[in-house]
Amino acid sequence: MKKNKKFLKFLISLYQPVKLLSFVMIISMIISQVFDLLKNYIIKDIIDLPNNPNFQITDLYKISAFLILTILLVFTFRYISNIVRTITIVKKQTPHISEYLFSNLSKKNYAFFVDNFSGKISSAINQVSNEIIDLNARITVGFVSLLTSMISSLIILFTINIPIFIIALILFSGIIITRSLYFTKKYLPLIKTSQEYNIEYSGILNDAVLNFTSLKVYSAVDNFSHTLKKKREEANIYRNEASKREFTYGAIANLIYLIVFAILLVYAIKLYSNYLMSLGNFVFFINAMVSLKASSTDFTWSYIKIGEILVRLKNSYELLYEDYNYDDEYKDEIVVNKGQINFDNVNFKYTNNYVLKNFNLEIKDQEKVGIIGVSGSGKTTLVNLLFKFYNPESGKILIDGQDIADCSTKSVYKVLTYVPQETILMHASILDNIKIAKMDASYDEIVKACKRAELHDFIETLPQKYETIVGERGIKLSGGQRQRIALARIFLKDAKIVIFDEATSSLDNNTEFKIQQNINKYFKKETIICIAHRLSTLKEMDYIVVMDNGYIIDVGTPKEIIPKYDKVDFKSET
Repeated sequence: MKKNKKFLKFLISLYQPVKLLSFVMIISMIISQVFDLLKNYIIKDIIDLPNNPNFQITDLYKISAFLILTILLVFTFRYISNIVRTITIVKKQTPHISEYLFSNLSKKNYAFFVDNFSGKISSAINQVSNEIIDLNARITVGFVSLLTSMISSLIILFTINIPIFIIALILFSGIIITRSLYFTKKYLPLIKTSQEYNIEYSGILNDAVLNFTSLKVYSAVDNFSHTLKKKREEANIYRNEASKREFTYGAIANLIYLIVFAILLVYAIKLYSNYLMSLGNFVFFINAMVSLKASSTDFTWSYIKIGEILVRLKNSYELLYEDYNYDDEYKDEIVVNKGQINFDNVNFKYTNNYVLKNFNLEIKDQEKVGIIGVSGSGKTTLVNLLFKFYNPESGKILIDGQDIADCSTKSVYKVLTYVPQETILMHASILDNIKIAKMDASYDEIVKACKRAELHDFIETLPQKYETIVGERGIKLSGGQRQRIALARIFLKDAKIVIFDEATSSLDNNTEFKIQQNINKYFKKETIICIAHRLSTLKEMDYIVVMDNGYIIDVGTPKEIIPKYDKVDFKSET
């Protein structure tokens, strides 16, 4: 029940900017249907008009004019509802949903992005927007409109003959209620399972397209195609079973309707033959029964489709909202003046074996510290813990004496900046890729950062310069060029603590030397952590920490450490 309340709250939040428009959309459709009911009464009066002893042809003109006006009002309010739904609401609501859902990803921890396909996440976000558009249509055209139409038909039957009205009310209410209950218990669970397979399928498909070159190189396309086929077949199994159940129930409901309609038709003929029912009422009895059948069938199908939409929305909601949350947005913001870092007796493991054991390290304000060690020694784990990608099993990580576990993740990110070993760029311009480090940065600030990253001269050789599109994941650029964009970001962002994780590994020696000079020149008041395999990268550090198997095995100045470990291959596992 608590989960359903949260989901309902989530749905309501999606309508925040269009609450008034949604009200106009629904009310306009209801008014349209009320005039449609009035139209039916006018038509009935036209049929019965010649039987009036005082009938004159001018009366037919008058009532026909009234009919035209009523039809005009039906169209007008229906158009208002449809225009508001398909144009105005879509224009305001879908951008709100995109921003709202994407912003929520900042609350997700690192494991969320590790455990889920990027395609699965993006598909869930897109699906919410698409399903809400469909939901709006189903609510107005398929639910409100049909419900009003059914009520109108029942009102007509009530005015024609009360026994017919009672039987029709019992018949169609019974069909709608039992079909809805049957759908909820027998149909909806299968649709939910089918949708879960579809989301998984979309994630695998997007991931395959993103890595299609690798699949092609390793001749794995055919095998992967077979995997996609199986995923789709699994989804279809549950969808087909759900459809079989619905069609079976529909066939039984239709048979019951035909039997009851035949009995009522015989009864209505007897009333008409005994002059107890007018021709207009007889025609409208038939029309109302046929209309009720069509409306009730469409109404239950709309109910089913709305249920399916809600299932898909709930699946997306559960993926995007329920798990992997930091849940620390209400924690205090970290306040950093000095940039001192302390790892205090930290223990951490990813699975069974500890990566860090009783780990202690103090990095003072404005110190430049190099960290070396073979792969798996725990170097990158320090970065992951500092950025709160993972939490220590025990111990504390302090920045200026503040335990980062007690501080909001968002505020911690503001004081850190990071250059990873492998830079993945967005499919956007060079300018936009650098600007993510400081969204309000001016063009001059970006150019200055690029000059410090030894990137500006290269950009100026490009035909579109800073507006050059780098391609998906930065595929149009070399590894070194992508790395320099990452370096430009750290020069642009004003952060107290700067972390380099093999940041210059893709650069040639000359460019690396120039960038190291710029780092020493422009980062004089910042605390720097530099993880490297090449000892030459760490010559300008204040001291170097050597790690092995989660422990610090040596500490010293570059002059002490570099000669001692010059022959060690730190890229090796051993």
